[in-house]
Amino acid sequence: MSGKQDAVAGAGLSLDIDTEEIAVLEFDQPDTQQNRFTPELIERFVSLLAEVRSLAEQGRLRGLIVVSGKPGSFVAGLDVSVISGVRSVAAGATGARQGQLAFQALAELPITTVAAINGTCLGGGVELALACHYRIAAEDSAVEIGFPEVNLGIVPGFGGTQRLPRLLSLERSLPMILTGRPVGARRARHIGLIDAVVPAPLLRDTAIQWAVGQPHKRPRRLAPEDRPLIRRLRRWVAEGNPIGRALVFRQAAASVARRAKGQYPAPIAALSAVRRGLLGTLDQGLKLEAEAVGDLVVHEVTRNLVGIFFLRQAARSGQFHAAKGDIQSVSRLGVLGAGVMGGGIAQLAACRGVSVRMKDISMDSLRLAMGVAFDRFEDRCRRGKMNSSQVRRGMGLISPTLDYAGFRHAELIIEAVAENVDVKHEVLAAAERASSQHTILATNTSSLTVAAMATALNDPSRLIGLHFFNPVHRMPLVEVVRGPDSSDQAIATAASFAVSMGKVPVVVADSPGFFVNRVLTPYLNEALLLLEEGTAIHQIDSALEAFGMPMGPFRLLDEIGLDVAARVAEQLGCVLGDRGWRSDAAMRVCETGRRGRKGGVGFYRYGRGGHPQPDPEVERLVRQGGNTEAPDTIVDRCVLMMLAESARALEEGIIASPQAADLALVFGTGFAPFRGGIFRYADACGRTATQSRMQELSTRLGARFELTGALKIDEPFYAQAWPHRLESL
Repeated sequence: MSGKQDAVAGAGLSLDIDTEEIAVLEFDQPDTQQNRFTPELIERFVSLLAEVRSLAEQGRLRGLIVVSGKPGSFVAGLDVSVISGVRSVAAGATGARQGQLAFQALAELPITTVAAINGTCLGGGVELALACHYRIAAEDSAVEIGFPEVNLGIVPGFGGTQRLPRLLSLERSLPMILTGRPVGARRARHIGLIDAVVPAPLLRDTAIQWAVGQPHKRPRRLAPEDRPLIRRLRRWVAEGNPIGRALVFRQAAASVARRAKGQYPAPIAALSAVRRGLLGTLDQGLKLEAEAVGDLVVHEVTRNLVGIFFLRQAARSGQFHAAKGDIQSVSRLGVLGAGVMGGGIAQLAACRGVSVRMKDISMDSLRLAMGVAFDRFEDRCRRGKMNSSQVRRGMGLISPTLDYAGFRHAELIIEAVAENVDVKHEVLAAAERASSQHTILATNTSSLTVAAMATALNDPSRLIGLHFFNPVHRMPLVEVVRGPDSSDQAIATAASFAVSMGKVPVVVADSPGFFVNRVLTPYLNEALLLLEEGTAIHQIDSALEAFGMPMGPFRLLDEIGLDVAARVAEQLGCVLGDRGWRSDAAMRVCETGRRGRKGGVGFYRYGRGGHPQPDPEVERLVRQGGNTEAPDTIVDRCVLMMLAESARALEEGIIASPQAADLALVFGTGFAPFRGGIFRYADACGRTATQSRMQELSTRLGARFELTGALKIDEPFYAQAWPHRLESL
């Protein structure tokens, strides 16, 4: 651009008028990495649009482009703190209407409008773009377009449920609205959401060309590939008539019901807003959408999901560790052990531009790990997250080797070999010799301790735990484990590295099982005890899935592997003690050759293509009694065991706070997010009710349900301060 004639700036939003009579509306909020809407920003947005309209009506403007001044980010939606500040249904609906009216003012401008999307474009950012005549995106992996609102318990509230279905087909718009899954630039172009994808350096100039040269026309309903007559006819049969639309909505409702399981109201409300809104005018639909926002924004589920969002942000900004050491950037990573875990860690790092040197003692293991990495790159390619050249570049960053050549240049080395203390000692000692004195060493152990590993090193201050969960590319949590001698710099660098990998780091103290496995083991063990007493596998799994767990404990045991689960339980025995609770059922089942899903049979039988079914032979092997518990009791026994062990870990300083514990269990075990975490769930149930129920179970089942010190206190967990724990970590 050249020859600015006028400029108005402030509040993170500026308006420039180009010599070619093109207005440039630029978002660039100070002191933040992403632009986010606030009531103040929306108010300024409306004010500047009024100026644009005035200039357009005077014939002084030909078009408007909307851009971002932040690299890799367009507009990341509404500031979530605004959602948490709403206290009434009316206030929520009013806030949504204000955003809707602002974007309607953009849509009604008498000039051509173009959104130039250079990166993250979520929620309100997408709704802003939908209010423009055209949308141009940069050919950049940073471009991510989607509606994450359902993941926060609300619905797109600035017009998304109404404008997107009117632009695209229901088949293409409903998944974006109902699941919160974003799409990349090329996928967005494919479905018709984006009009063009151009190289990033040409984005602004291309947007100006569209604003100047493209004729003003209504947004097309069908994507370009849908234009042939036969495809348009098929689309009409599916959606262009009342019967077809009814069928589409019925199928969508069934899909939402399966996923939400009656626990998440937002997808149901979003579907209703789309369905009812398409029956009337756009304005009528927008009012329905605003009403849905008002109803949801004060819902308990929304409060809990927003709480988890803030906890995640806190973890990624370093608030869950007190390490003051200088953070060392990691551009070269060493990985020791080329199994599935090692290959997953290598792929994760290479995907983010880190050079990886991966060592094993066997070429077969290296081929396996490289295959794991390639498969995960290819999966990203299939989902439109990468292209083939990016896959080649990513694989090119992973260098397999049988020796330690090149490890001296690594800033971080992660050991991911077998859970054998002698093997780990040998590998870590060799890594220390092969690396520089500034290299940080990390063990990915899940059940041994950092202290046990550190005895093999001359400088134990360099060693920390970096516990990734399997599968690496899907599980968001990483436990950063502070050993007795770990330096602040090592902890801070490891946490920063986890964030750069897109993970959520939670710093925990060194103890067998750390936090997540320590808490998960009693939960799984209680399920085994229920089975021994006589409750069926499907009854136990169904009860806990209905509670909100992503899968029942026996499906989870099969996913972990019965051999692994039995070994971890045995190693945690010294920590969990003899509370009259330990079951050897997993070991007994494993001794019959059943190892879980990886072996095709565990507590369930896994046939090709069919739904896994509980193995009746296992039930006969394990069951020792005929007592069947009711679903509520199944939930209480398993979940309260998790609560009891979480409280003990909190008292011992294994985890810094109830908030950190909730975050770790939600992202490390899938603990029902809509409940906000184990401690928020306990607070919601009430301390008196929780104490009373645990006393009942303790009387009937023994010491494992006895109230600990933290559980005896009447004050809610979230109201208590744990500063000494935070400082200790």
